[in-house]
Amino acid sequence: MASLPRPLVRRPTTIGAATLLALGLAVLTPITIPLLYLVDLITGSFQGRRVRTYLLITATLWTELAGVIGATALTVWFLNGRRNPDGWLSANYRLEFWWCKRHVTNLGGLAGVSITMPDPSPLAGDRSIMVARHSSHIDAIVPLLVLEDADRLARYTLKEDLKWAPAMDLVGDRTPNVWINRSTPSSEMFQQIEQLAAEMPDNSTCVIFPEGTFRTQERHEAAIERLRSSRDDLADKANGLRYVLPPRPAGTLALMRGAPDADIIVLTNIGVEGRSSIREIIATITDKRPIEVHAVRHPRSTIPTDDDEINAWLIERWIEMDDWIHHRVLERTTAPEETEP
Repeated sequence: MASLPRPLVRRPTTIGAATLLALGLAVLTPITIPLLYLVDLITGSFQGRRVRTYLLITATLWTELAGVIGATALTVWFLNGRRNPDGWLSANYRLEFWWCKRHVTNLGGLAGVSITMPDPSPLAGDRSIMVARHSSHIDAIVPLLVLEDADRLARYTLKEDLKWAPAMDLVGDRTPNVWINRSTPSSEMFQQIEQLAAEMPDNSTCVIFPEGTFRTQERHEAAIERLRSSRDDLADKANGLRYVLPPRPAGTLALMRGAPDADIIVLTNIGVEGRSSIREIIATITDKRPIEVHAVRHPRSTIPTDDDEINAWLIERWIEMDDWIHHRVLERTTAPEETEP
């Protein structure tokens, strides 16, 4: 992946484009919504797939602009962090949470997305490292939301691609995160990840997505071949994964080196299958599909210390994750449909 444009070029471009699109869609709404509604009726989409898509895009853009306005206001009030640094960090954390929560609210109202976590108890405790499933744009913000509900602060390893979202580009640089470029990993990047964990306070959790990207059959096959080049036995085990990609251990190992006392939380979910891309989210926008979140906490004393053994341990956890997803998929498939009263 090519390097991103510099902030002085990128941010005016993304903020300007989002502003123009948001204003344009808002101005056109009185004309566009009735036309799209008519097309939905003619094509038999009585739940308004096109209307929902239009409104979701509009709401997403306005949420980004609200985040940018909030970030700008904080810059002025706190003199870009020079006044009251602790208050500056806390305010940006709150803005980051609001931004994520607002996007989920938009998805809930227009795309049937809701997030539930029946048992949040594994999130409680001292500082920890969270290794999470990543199969959609939607589940990228799940760790932050569930950790916030547990009164914990998230420290992310974030793909640089997210800097194209103007609000995240601004706020993500102010809260403790590391931006990563998966196509050109460097020793400096892994040092930054290690430092992110080393500086983690007790009320925080470092979050990483070891799969690195969404699963496709081609990516699964490539991951198995990469794994087979070093550990044929692990490749054989991981080859049976049905819903997730084999985890890549380098980033997790860096976090574990930085926080040698931190427990590991394995976080997974169900409900984002078939919603990996923006196109798939739009295609399923009328489906009501709750996201159920499941976590298992592993005390650090139970986890190997050798890198190769940790890699094998992660594969075993991902096999357990895959089995949990499969069982929940079967349960949802065979459960009787709820009927309206």
